[in-house]
Amino acid sequence: MSLCQLCLGGPRQVEVPRYGIGVCNQCWQKAEQGWPSSQEATLFKALERQGLLIPDRAENGRLPREYQPPADFQL
Repeated sequence: MSLCQLCLGGPRQVEVPRYGIGVCNQCWQKAEQGWPSSQEATLFKALERQGLLIPDRAENGRLPREYQPPADFQL
């Protein structure tokens, strides 16, 4: 059984599209309004491994649960 790549405490149950990580249901639910800032280092590393840019933050200051490239990516 693989563990959640964020909390390392629960079983890996959700494959997060584009971020390329697997998380437990609890971490997935906690990220409904965006990823908690305590998880950003892991998320940044996952994005870097895939050559993806850091997405724009939501109005609440959190990284979005569903990855979208930054709005100015095509400039």
